[in-house]
Order: sequence, then structure tokens, then C-alpha cells
Amino acid sequence: MDNPLVSIVTRTYNRAERLRECLNSMNVQTFKDFEVVLVNDAGEDVQEVIDAFPELRIQYIVHSTNRGRTAALNTGVAHAKGTYVAFVDDDDIVYPHHVETLVGHAKSTGYPIVYGDVINVTFQRDAYGKFQKVQEQLVYSFDFNRDNFLLANYIPINCLLIAKRCLEDVGPFDESLLVYEDWDMLIRLSRKYDFHHIAKQIGEYRRRDDNSNILEQERYHENEKIIKERYKDERNARFDDIFKSTFALKREIRNRDQQLSQAVQQLRSMDQQLREAQTVIAGLRSQSKGGDKP
Repeated sequence: MDNPLVSIVTRTYNRAERLRECLNSMNVQTFKDFEVVLVNDAGEDVQEVIDAFPELRIQYIVHSTNRGRTAALNTGVAHAKGTYVAFVDDDDIVYPHHVETLVGHAKSTGYPIVYGDVINVTFQRDAYGKFQKVQEQLVYSFDFNRDNFLLANYIPINCLLIAKRCLEDVGPFDESLLVYEDWDMLIRLSRKYDFHHIAKQIGEYRRRDDNSNILEQERYHENEKIIKERYKDERNARFDDIFKSTFALKREIRNRDQQLSQAVQQLRSMDQQLREAQTVIAGLRSQSKGGDKP
């Protein structure tokens, strides 16, 4: 069988029913030349879920021990046969035009990295213990700016399509980071490549109000500090440039304000002189008319 154009890396761990929804969303894609690289990080077996989707081309890889979500990404990328790699976690879904949209723009623009928009969807348990959708928000829809990555990650991993050669160029995901591993990867990619933004909603990032979709919640603050420290010199240098340019702009505005103030004062002075001249002229005219009387 020929290699697919796209490999979708999906990591899963003890969320069989959510994985079923995720795979179902891939099963109805309008673009078919893709594979799913499903990496089970030593969780419950999901072969039964996989068997429910015989139309999907699925590589099923199982870690013998739990190595963490970031290692699962690296395993998926290493096994990906596609020219491009996408990422969809087991508790998220993609819309039917997801792959078609990303591939179409990658081909038409020539960019090695393209991304669309995803909706942040919040689920809450109802009185019967079932999760119900309670909120939808378009949180991230920003055009590419590599410097913005030095502040925060503004591109969710499940809206990206990345040429595999780019991932191989910058090296694997950092497995010491259990969260924000995607942010670190995108910073490294953005130092070498331009991204293309597609302002179109192509999937959902799903969040449960009990945070059951985020197993490493306590690591966010810690890993954010690690990444900011890692890129501190670049961030400080860039912000120093911004400060200098902002200071120069403020100085220019101040100088223009001073020039404008001087111009206004000159106009007022000229206006006063004009009024005085008009008074003198009026007086002279009055005297002239008085002198003409017999």
C-alpha cells in the first residue's frame, strides 16, 4: 500500500468512549489519503474501538509501560508515513473538512506549516452524570507572528498540519515537558519556518469541567516557567527591541506635539496681530470718513 499523504497522530490513555468519538470524526473526512497513528500509552486496550472503523487506515502502537503523553507524540511522529503530520488527541474531534482544508492550503500556498481554528467546547455533567455541552468559544484565531510565541502558545496542536521534514529538522518533542510540549515545539519550528493561518473552524478542543481531559493539570505553571526561562534571552532581546522602538515612537510623538504646540501658538499670535491690524484699519477708516465732512 502506498504511503498516505497525511499521518494523524492520536495519543490515547484510558478514554475509550472519547476515542470512539474522535475516530468517528476522522472516519467521515472528505479527504481520504491519510492514516491514523494511534499510540496507546500503556492504557486499557482499545482494539475493539479500532475494529469499529474498518475503513480507517490505522497504525496501532502500544507502549509496554506508561511513558507520558509527550513520549506518545514522539512515538507517533516516528511511525508516521505521511508527508504531513497532524495531531488530534483522543478526547477532541475534527470536522469533516479538517484534513481537506489543511492539505488544500498547504498545497496552494506552499507553506510547510498551516493551521486553522478550533472551537473550545466545555462539557459539564448533568444530573444523570452525563457530559453535556454547555459552552462554545473561539478562543484562538490569530495570524502567524513568531514573536508572539515568546509570550504564549496561541495555536492549539489539533489545528495544525506540519510537513514531517520540519519536525525531523527541529528534533523531537521534549519529553521532560508533560504539558506545553507543543508550545516548546512550535517555538522551535517558528524560528525556522513561516506558518500560514486559515481563518476557518476545523475542529473542537474539548474540555470537561472536572478537568478529566487534563491529567497533568498541576504541571502547567511549572512547565510554563521552564519554557519562559528556556527562551528568556530571545524574549528579552525581542522585548528590548520593542521597548526601544516604542520609546523612539513616543519621542517622535512628543516632538511632533511640541511642534504642533508651537504652530498653534504662532497661529494665535498671528490671529492677535490680525485682530490688532483690523482695529487699526477700522480706526483709520473712521478718521478718513470724519475728515471728508464739510
